[in-house]
Formats: sequence, structure tokens, C-alpha cells
Amino acid sequence: MHNINPNLPKSGQILLPHQKFDVVTQDIIHRFPEDVLQLIMNRTDIEYLDHIETDFATVEKREMDSLIKVLLNKELVLIHCEFQVGDSTVKDMVRRNVGYLGRCYEKYGLPIFSHVVYLRPNAGLKDPGGYRQDVAGYNFIVEYKVVRLIEIDGQSILELQQPGLMPFLPLMKPPTGLNPIQWMHRCVETTKSLPLDSPTRANLLVGMWIMDGIVNERQPIANLFQEDIMQESTVYQNIIRKGKVEGFEQGIKRGIEQGLEQGLEQGLEQGLEQGERKNTIESILELLNIRFQDSTTETLETTIEGIDDLTRLKQLRRAAAQVQTLAAFIRTLENGDESV
Repeated sequence: MHNINPNLPKSGQILLPHQKFDVVTQDIIHRFPEDVLQLIMNRTDIEYLDHIETDFATVEKREMDSLIKVLLNKELVLIHCEFQVGDSTVKDMVRRNVGYLGRCYEKYGLPIFSHVVYLRPNAGLKDPGGYRQDVAGYNFIVEYKVVRLIEIDGQSILELQQPGLMPFLPLMKPPTGLNPIQWMHRCVETTKSLPLDSPTRANLLVGMWIMDGIVNERQPIANLFQEDIMQESTVYQNIIRKGKVEGFEQGIKRGIEQGLEQGLEQGLEQGLEQGERKNTIESILELLNIRFQDSTTETLETTIEGIDDLTRLKQLRRAAAQVQTLAAFIRTLENGDESV
């Protein structure tokens, strides 16, 4: 079993910087739909046709994670995949999924194979996989398949070397005798050896790193977090972009709360800068922890978080990625020396 940190959050909160699990899962299932569908359906006679619209306009907007049109044994059907980090806290998953499937059937009128895929190892244990109403003359049954990744044998999936499944491997059951770090390293090295173009490989490695953060806090995997991989990964860039948009939205809210007399423009500008500042600080701390794995890096957190100058923070981020030792970074932090 994975060595789960007891201090990790019980829902889909973020530990590593910019972790947006929805960005990762959507990228994987759009790039490698057949890989994912074969895993959750446990069959290979699936012919992918298209991703179709999942935005259902009702009184309250609802959007499914993924709805895919396929030929299954020569029959046109829809396969629904709902990725869930932890147990649903907003609305019971059964109620949510029954609602999704009802609207889906209303719109498309096709057979639906629905799946809820739980990412966190302790999630989904109480999900019954559907709803049953036993009332004479009014029977109502909706079923979906519950997929808990921790119950899947990771080594057997690794041996398939299907690119679309690689990012999910850290969440699966590791081979006997391997600790989480050893298992993660094996997954990384196998992914690096796949015959893929460089940007695709970078996206898979970034996705794997982010998924690993669900179960392991700040693993020392320095050979994964390399600047060239981050630069090549569209997934990583999309996550950064999404973080900036959220900062922009926070700025709008802050501007309204501060009052019209202070001006909405000022609030927007502050929101954008604060969002970028937060992202930059998180990047610096993660680079230090992953590159140097030194408890001393934790003592630097308060100092770095106290820096308001965004330009200075960007200089420190470059230094964190380039310096050869933690001592060199500390000198840069204390003296303002940009040389590395």
C-alpha cells in the first residue's frame, strides 16, 4: 500500500504548486481515450469515434468530465468518465451521477456506460455504484461502475506501456517490496523510455508528478522536475495559465469588496499580481524541496513568503532552478546576488 501522509487533506485540495487534477485528467483522456477506456471497461473491442458535448444547460449549469462516443461490439454507445479525487462533499456522488445520466440520455438517447474513477486511495469505499428504487410499478434503476485506482495492479499496467495510463500509475497498487519513491522512479524511467515525441513525454511526466502528489507529499524526485520538461509541457503551462485566471477573478472580487471609490481597476491589477506572486513563491519552494531534499529549505519558507517584490521573486525562481547547492541559493536570497 502507499505510505499516505496522515496530514494530507481528505478532499481534492492542492499540495504541490499549481496542481490542477482536472487539467491533467482532461488532457490524458483527450489525447489517449482508448487507453483509458480499455482500462476502466476491461475490454479492448472499443473503437473511439469522438468526444461530445457535456455542458447541460439547466437552472444550474452541470458539466460531466468526459463523454465519449464509441463503437462497442459494432454498437454506437456513450462512455462517461467522471474523475473524482476524493469523496464528494458538495453533493452525494450517486445523486450527482444519476442527474448527469438522466440529462445525458435526454439529450442523446444512446446507451450509456458510466464510470466514476476515484484517484485518492481511501476514496469511493462507500460508493454503491448506483441507485435503485423498488416501488411496484415505478421501479427505477441507475447503475455505474466504481473504479478505485488503488485496487488495480500497477505493475501489470506498467508492462502494457500504454502512454495514456502512465500518469495514473502512482495511484495504483505498487509491486510488493517497492516503497512509493522506488515505484515512482520505476514509472518515470519507463515513461522516459517510451517512443514518444518530446512534448508528449513531457506532458505524461508532469501528469505523473501531479498525480503522485495526491498520495505522497513532496517526494524527492529531482530527475523528474527539470526545467526543460516544464517548458515543453503544455499541461504545465495550462495549469500556470489557469492559476493566473483564478488570480484575476480574485482581483475582481477584492476590487468590489474594497469599494467603488478605490476603483475596480486597482482591484483587478492587485489580483493579477497577487495571483502571479503566489504562483512564483510556490514554484520556488517546490524547486528547493525537490532539488535539494534538505530540511533547511523549510526554514526559508517564511522569508520567501515575506517578499512582496514580484521581480525579486522571479529572480529567486531562476536561482532556485540553476544554483548547484542550497548554500548558493541562500547567498542569493540574503545578498541579492543573481549570479549562480
